[in-house]
Amino acid sequence: MAEDELADAILEHWSGSTLPLGHGKAVDAGTAFFYNELVESGPDVERVREWLLTADAQTRTKMAEVRLRPDLIEPTGAASDYLVVNGFESMWSRRSGAAVARSSFLHDHGRRKGWSWATVTPLTEGVAARAEHVRAVGSEPRPAYALGHVTREPAATGEERPLAIATSAVARDPDGVVRWRGALPAGFAGGPVFVADRRGELEFVLRCLGMISSTARNPDIVTFDTIRSLIEETVRPQPPKHGLFRRR
Repeated sequence: MAEDELADAILEHWSGSTLPLGHGKAVDAGTAFFYNELVESGPDVERVREWLLTADAQTRTKMAEVRLRPDLIEPTGAASDYLVVNGFESMWSRRSGAAVARSSFLHDHGRRKGWSWATVTPLTEGVAARAEHVRAVGSEPRPAYALGHVTREPAATGEERPLAIATSAVARDPDGVVRWRGALPAGFAGGPVFVADRRGELEFVLRCLGMISSTARNPDIVTFDTIRSLIEETVRPQPPKHGLFRRR
């Protein structure tokens, strides 16, 4: 399968997984994406938790702008162009350049306003790379694809942020860090990165390797083994705090 066919397949299956993030300036603009964590699976039940994922740097603000993509919302035209979220910084758990938050705040907002996220297509457990897929990334560059919402300079609050796909390669550097090779457009920080694994002579399996940590040249990729570990830590019950107390 040719590279442009792989890019087309990514857009066909997961173009509905992303949202633009931004604070009115191109330097702050980024991308988030929906991910469905498989919690329980059996003959009669499949239970998932839906998360919003992005780069840590995109969450370090008390107030943020989340673009409400009209193509993901029903009924058409029911939502405003964007949602301003107060207390944004406190919503996220973070590790190694990644940030995760439950997506319920977006669904709750839609219900209050009389619309729903009808055509969101989250990345699922089946497409998210497992530890063995991450380990398979070596020093030899391999083709990779990133989804992100581009922006312009200077950017305006509420501006249209079209979805785009960038192509390059990923490889593991001598320090063991998986990196995107080359530059990315402004607005791609936090977007998902895909690679293709060959299956047989003519077939490929597309996997989401992780997310872009920044739009610096040759940025780190926060791989899905790290993201899963962060999610597990976020949902793990916390032990009671023990400390000094004063007896009266």
